Amino acid sequence: MSLQVFLQAQLLGSEEFLTSPSSGRHDEMADLMGRCTWLTLMCEVLPRALLAQLRLSRMLLGSSSAEQFLLVLAEEDISRANDFLNGAADAIAKLSGNTLRLVWASTENLGAWPIARKRLDDALLAKTSAPLAKHGDPAAVFAPFYEATENDDPYFASFGGNLQQAASVGWSADRPAHLSWDEGEYCWALKEQFGIDDEGILFPRRFALNDTSACPSSLAELAERAEGAPRWGILRGDVDQFELPLRRVGSVEEHIQLSMLLKEFFAGELALLCTVPDFWRKVTILYRGGDDFAVLGTWDALLAIAREMQRLFDKFAEQNLQSLPSLEGKSVSMALSIAPEIGTPLAAVFKDAGTQLRRAKASEAGTFYLFGRALEWKRLGEAEELKGSLARLVKDFGCSPEYLNELASMYREGSSARAARRGKAVRADKPWRTYMRLSGVIPQSRGKEISNTRNAAIAGLGGKKAAGVKLRPAARVGLEWARLAVGSTA
Repeated sequence: MSLQVFLQAQLLGSEEFLTSPSSGRHDEMADLMGRCTWLTLMCEVLPRALLAQLRLSRMLLGSSSAEQFLLVLAEEDISRANDFLNGAADAIAKLSGNTLRLVWASTENLGAWPIARKRLDDALLAKTSAPLAKHGDPAAVFAPFYEATENDDPYFASFGGNLQQAASVGWSADRPAHLSWDEGEYCWALKEQFGIDDEGILFPRRFALNDTSACPSSLAELAERAEGAPRWGILRGDVDQFELPLRRVGSVEEHIQLSMLLKEFFAGELALLCTVPDFWRKVTILYRGGDDFAVLGTWDALLAIAREMQRLFDKFAEQNLQSLPSLEGKSVSMALSIAPEIGTPLAAVFKDAGTQLRRAKASEAGTFYLFGRALEWKRLGEAEELKGSLARLVKDFGCSPEYLNELASMYREGSSARAARRGKAVRADKPWRTYMRLSGVIPQSRGKEISNTRNAAIAGLGGKKAAGVKLRPAARVGLEWARLAVGSTA
């Protein structure tokens, strides 16, 4: 009887791959959607193609997501699997302009799963820490860096352009990195959800279509659908430290179950949210990984989706992750990057959202980064309440939107902030003086209702005690939210 072997593979460099700038010779939205879709599907298709090439059962596929997969093979199949993956790795590196790197490791199914998992992790770490080991000529590794890094391959734009109508994804041995729609040596159906027959690939698609429903809306069309300022943006989210509970599970079955739970959660909940009337013409799903996601849409819809996804994830974690001994993997952080102009390059906004997401995760688990601030989820309701008060003064009581810009100027860096960076002593503003400045900016008017709204806005900006008033960082989020809501973005 042959010995069982675990084979785990990872696709490295996804951030650089997704944020590489387009040459401008093809549709940048189709290009980014093609890249996101290709990355989402590659580690789903590749292990299935490997099993098909080796004439092995689909049951040997343990788990698969956007950037990694786990297989169980027989010892005698490892050499052929290595040959297959070597060819795929070379093709992926060439197609991605050397931004992506496929690495893998294998170990015998001996001892408990935590021990086998550690052997896999150590072997993968050795490969990722020594990227030149595979090449006989180290100088050849750096050759691509002397070439233009701008994306000029039309494949991804074409792949993204045909995404909407595809029923299946295909793979062929002669082009192992080029996935195709509805054709190929092997094909797998794209499914909205798993049922009894799980031979297909879970891949629900949602697009904010144009007015004719013929194709996804352009960035300009998306921006015009926003309430208030015509802006679009990208929302990215990631489960905090999800790799830690994966390492702590006691069996490979638990590892697979936990991986599948997260993947199905993001695929299912995002797809369902995008069918809600408030979102279906405002949001397009770009990317879904094993524990992360990215969506494109109007700024107001993305804000609402972020809140709803956080609420749903908290409920999911409470119901499905109670057995995890620590807090890791039980919270989600997100970042919203709003394009400053409608014509801002899509890849630049996607990259900015990734940078902000890393800042959010570095500050504290379970954080939302938006409008230049990392905000705890529990504070987002306060920011929305302040937004409502500020926006109501403009929309319902006829105040000029300019007062919102004046309030924003109170947060901007001035000479005191520059002096602080230079190490000079800075005199803090007196609380009463801050209160007077806020009172002077927010217009007064007669009437109990408008007076109450004005007082609520001042309290939201600086706290409820006039003696201790100071501008709260979280209030900046509500202020910027209000500025967008009323279209005052000067």
